[in-house]
Amino acid sequence: MSDRFLKKSLRIAQTEYIKWLRNPRMLIGGILIIVIYTLAVVPLLERAEKMGIPMNIFEPIIAVGNSGLLVMLLPSVFLILQSDYPVIEPNSLMYLSRTGKKAWFLGQIIFSLLSIVTYLGAIFLAVGICSASGSYFGLEWSESTRMYAAAFPDDADGFAASLLPPNLYNQISLDMTLIYTFSLLVLYFFMLTLVLLVFSLRKKRGLGLFWTYAIVMGGVVTCAVKTDSMWVLPMANSIIWLHYTEILNTPGYPIINSYLYFFGCIGGLLILSLLLLKRAEFESTEVFQ
Repeated sequence: MSDRFLKKSLRIAQTEYIKWLRNPRMLIGGILIIVIYTLAVVPLLERAEKMGIPMNIFEPIIAVGNSGLLVMLLPSVFLILQSDYPVIEPNSLMYLSRTGKKAWFLGQIIFSLLSIVTYLGAIFLAVGICSASGSYFGLEWSESTRMYAAAFPDDADGFAASLLPPNLYNQISLDMTLIYTFSLLVLYFFMLTLVLLVFSLRKKRGLGLFWTYAIVMGGVVTCAVKTDSMWVLPMANSIIWLHYTEILNTPGYPIINSYLYFFGCIGGLLILSLLLLKRAEFESTEVFQ
């Protein structure tokens, strides 16, 4: 890979990233943070206050990435922000003729990863800031999380308890849970953007949006009923606590399998995208309608 080729790709990624940040749809992300604060941060802060013990500042972040409801909202909002991916405007055709299809493709992949990390990073940072008043910094599960069910057994099945189930704090360290949560969500969202890219290269962007939302909603349904079929879809593979039982010190579904699942799906989608790219004609913006 030549330096000139890489510079072209990085320039494309930078251009797309700046346009993405300036998109008015970013306001939806602000609304999502308010919803997350209400559904995840407030219940955990109230629980810590009830215990009289602060929670770990990373616990609400982990809760956001492991709540069935919020893991439905996170990709749904992200797909709204990425609904026109890859962006092709009327003045882009000459731009594409100068850069070439391969540099454009790599630029789109880099932009996709940048947007995913920015989106998740901004949400997790906002959650951490909102939780700071009733939390402390550390890499171990807090007493307010580990002992709450024993101190208040009547609340053991409540919504706040479901945000951080015992499958997490009884089975896996907080630091590894944080790493797994962020990395698997990145892979999940990257897989979704590649589905959008594949359908866009086939001139069927609307159908691509339909199938990405179908993948998300299918994951919601299969995770709710907790059947083995949930592992066929990416949502279950991105939720850490589903991999573990509450008590037994062995994973019910090895987490390495989820990484292999995502790597396999992403690899297949990348190969398919490259094959479609060779046949793609950038003669009209209709390619991406």
